[in-house]
Formats: sequence, C-alpha cells, structure tokens
Amino acid sequence: MTSKDCVSSRAWYAAGVLVTLFVLSFFGRQIISLMVDPIERSLGLTEVQIGLLIGFAFTLLFTLGGVFFGLVADLYPKRIVIFLGTLAWSVSCIACGFARSFTWLFIARMGVGIGEATLVPAAYALLSEVFPRDRLATALGVFSFGACLGIALSLAFGGFLLGVLSNSSSYLTPLGRFEPWQIAFMLAGIPALAASTLALTLPEGTHLASLGRTPNLVAPLRELYRRHPRVILTQFAGFSMNAFMGYSLMAWTPAFMGRQYGWRLSAIGPSLALVFGISGALATMGSGLLADRLTTRGVRGAHFVLASAALAIAAPFGIIGFHSTSPALFLGCAFALYFASALSLNMGATSLQLLTPAYLRGRVSGLYLLCTNMIGAGLGPLSVAGMTQHLFHDHAKLGLAMSIVTSVSALVGAALLSSAKGAYGAAIAAEGLRAATVPEKVTPGGV
Repeated sequence: MTSKDCVSSRAWYAAGVLVTLFVLSFFGRQIISLMVDPIERSLGLTEVQIGLLIGFAFTLLFTLGGVFFGLVADLYPKRIVIFLGTLAWSVSCIACGFARSFTWLFIARMGVGIGEATLVPAAYALLSEVFPRDRLATALGVFSFGACLGIALSLAFGGFLLGVLSNSSSYLTPLGRFEPWQIAFMLAGIPALAASTLALTLPEGTHLASLGRTPNLVAPLRELYRRHPRVILTQFAGFSMNAFMGYSLMAWTPAFMGRQYGWRLSAIGPSLALVFGISGALATMGSGLLADRLTTRGVRGAHFVLASAALAIAAPFGIIGFHSTSPALFLGCAFALYFASALSLNMGATSLQLLTPAYLRGRVSGLYLLCTNMIGAGLGPLSVAGMTQHLFHDHAKLGLAMSIVTSVSALVGAALLSSAKGAYGAAIAAEGLRAATVPEKVTPGGV
C-alpha cells in the first residue's frame, strides 16, 4: 500500500477545515490593503502610519503570539487553541470597523494579529501528524493555498464591496455613522466568527499534557539546533526574505495601481484577485505535488531547490513591473512575483516540518513565524513606506520603492537557500531516519 492510499479521510477533513479558517484569516487580515487611501483621508494618517497599520501593528503580536501559542499547541489540544484564536481575530477585525483614530485601529489590528497567531503553528503541527512525510508537501500546499485564496477573496470581494459602499460617503446604523471602509472591516470579520466552531471538529494530534509530566521546553530546541545549525539558520533567513517580498507586494500593490494607472478599487480588487488567485493556486498546489514527486525520486533538498529557483527567476519582474506604464504588463509581472512568493511559502512550511520532530513542531513553527513575519510583514511594508516618504520624498515614487524591495529581497532569498540545499537534503534524511528509530514523545533531550 502506498502512502497515498494511507492518507485517511480524517486527514483530508482536517486539511479542509484548516484551509477554510486560513482563507478567512487572510480575508480579515489583508482587506486593509484595499483601503489605504480612504483610511489615510478619513483619519488624517501618513504613509508611515499606514505602513505601521498594515505591517507592524498586526505583526507585533502575530509573531510574539506565534511563539507562545506554538508552545501552547505542543502542550494542549490544538483544536481548542485554534477555536479560541479564531474567536479573537474575528472579533478584533470587527472592532477595526469601529476605529475613530490611529491608536484605536492600531490596537484592533494587534488583536487580529494575536488571534491569528494561534492558527498556523497549530495547523502545521496537526497536518504533519495526520499526513505521512512523503505526502506532507502536498498537504501543506493545500493549506498554503488558503492564504492565496484568502488574499484573492479579500481583493475581489473587498473591491466589489468597497465599490458598492462608496456610493455613499457614510452610512447611518443603529450603532452610529460609519464610513465605507469601516463597514468593510465589520463584514470581513463576521464569516470567521460564524465558522469558528469548525475548529472543534478537528482530530486531535499529539500534545504533551497527555503525558502527565512537565516538559523540558528549551533543551530539545537546543539539541535540534546543534544537529543542523547551518540549515536552520538558512531556513529562517532565506524564507524571511521571501516573506519580505511577499508582504510588501500584497500590502502596496493596490495603492500602486491606483496611483500609477488611476484605477478605481472596484477594478483593482477583481484584477489582483484573478492574478493572485491563479498564480497562488498553481504555485502552492503544484509545488507541493512536484516536491513530493521529486523527493520520492531521490532528489535531495528539493524544497530548497524549488524555492531558490523560483525567487531567482522572479527578481527581474519586480524591476520590470513596477516601472511599467502598461497595466497589463504590470499584472503579468505581479503574477510572476506572487507565484514565486506562494511557492516559497509552501516550501518553507514543508521543509520546516520535515526538519522538526513532532513534539517540537508547535514551538519551532512559532519561532519560524516570529522571524519570517517580523522581517516580512513587520519590516517589508514599512520599508516601502519609509523609502517613499523619507528617501524619495514623493508620494508618486511608490513604484520605485517597490521595485527595489521586491527584486533585492528575492535575490537575497534565492542565494541563501541555494547555498544550503545540499545540507538541507542531508538534514531531513537524518531526521526521517531518526523519527523512524527514536520514539518522538520521549527523546534524549526530553520533551
């Protein structure tokens, strides 16, 4: 019987539920990118303040929370962790709609971040337990597709919604008068609130509370690092560069299209949804299947190979696209950039889980998300804003800043991952052998 035959319906059900929640999380997280200019005008904000709201406000607690909730997911039932987190982020997204100041919106975005911090570490760990190793890239590709679909839906539905809501400058409701962007935040949070109970139906994987003893939280992390220091450092640094490129692209592309081409949000949203949706689907689903096939055929380090190649090929498109006067050419370049980003997102998630024993996956995933998101989501959008406002001193030079950020980060990420592909292949082979010979709940370093 092949590993494909061994994948149970329970495993695919878990993947389906997690994808649904991931889609909704990105919908609530990403819709703000469509509302940059309306929020700036409404609250009197600067480019840097918008950069803080898009990136740092969300990322600060998303990343710090990821470390904490990664530990919690190792210790306690993952479905409860995910359920409570979904409630928190959906309520916080709705609260963004009530914002009347930068401070209020900043705090609400922090709430979205800490709620969503529960999902990814717990989901990575759970999927890694219910799917076999040689099918894991496919499973995580399906999960990663949730991010792409969530972004596409936030752009398509968000653009349509804002187009409809923009027929009036404000709306009087029983709770007060609200502008279109505020209504959009409220509507973005409601689906996740309704879907939160799906988390309670997930199967339960390994958690250390069931062992009935206090785990050693630090020693196993040190032991894993001592076994593969170069690979782990490259894993964190290389995929952080991909996050830097990807989050900058998602955060500022709608504003760039409005400023460069004069497009309205009702046109920007659907066009980017189509581009990101198709490229993201091809990248995440296709890369998972390809990586699993290459791995079964003995290609060592396939995940690093695929990610480094995609990033290297994508780098020139950042320069071409953001200097183009043709919207069609720009959208083609955006397709290539997002394809590389989505492919690398999946390869990063898969390679991390293959490197990590089951009892450590929540903690290591939390630390990984801390690094990639602080660098990517926290600094990426903010660096673009800083260049535009303080280096170029020109609102219209957003495209120049974007071309620098996307191309440079893609090249650096490609170089890092390519340099360690052989060491990575050896490391996951060693970890696979170790997992087959050493019980994962009890290791020399302790759990």
